[in-house]
Amino acid sequence: MSSSDYETKELTKEKKLWDVYWASRRLPHSKFNTITTIMVFILLIINSWLTQQPIDETLKFVREISSSGLSISLSTLGFLLSGFTIFATVSQPSLFLGMSEIPHPDSGLSYLKHNFFIFLRVFIFYIAFATLCLLITVLGHKGGLISLLVSYSPHPEEIKFTLVKIAYIFICTFYYFLLMQLKSFVFNIYHAVMTSLRWKAEGYE
Repeated sequence: MSSSDYETKELTKEKKLWDVYWASRRLPHSKFNTITTIMVFILLIINSWLTQQPIDETLKFVREISSSGLSISLSTLGFLLSGFTIFATVSQPSLFLGMSEIPHPDSGLSYLKHNFFIFLRVFIFYIAFATLCLLITVLGHKGGLISLLVSYSPHPEEIKFTLVKIAYIFICTFYYFLLMQLKSFVFNIYHAVMTSLRWKAEGYE
């Protein structure tokens, strides 16, 4: 197999979205996004511990934010996919092929896959969040499967309290995490457009 054949097959190496996510785990996360997400997580734990809000009110909030989160994540995902599709189709193929030949020093992937996986990773996070919200909405409503299973447990009130607190902390942290991913996505779109313009300005057509 020639080196050119190998590089061509590398472009289609990933066969499933899971393969893309697994490869994208090598990509570094923004330190700002990571640190602030951890801070929000800690603040939510403190808030959940100190709040005097009845557990039923917290449960109602979790159900409402899950329902709205499903709609918001799917709508946002639609806009992101539309914008990314337009960007990918109007960019010069010569730029992408040139990027595929240069390894990124941080991830070891080519610059092409490094940049594209950054975008696709955001899509995967939104899909995961939408799935979480869907499961909570479908299974966690009043009289749903989760409520039924909790009622059959030896300590239903304690389990209900624990599950609601965990769901509140996790889903609110996920909300903030997605906002930070959206911030990074906007910059990455800008950076990709500037790279494309620089490629054209320097005559690499």
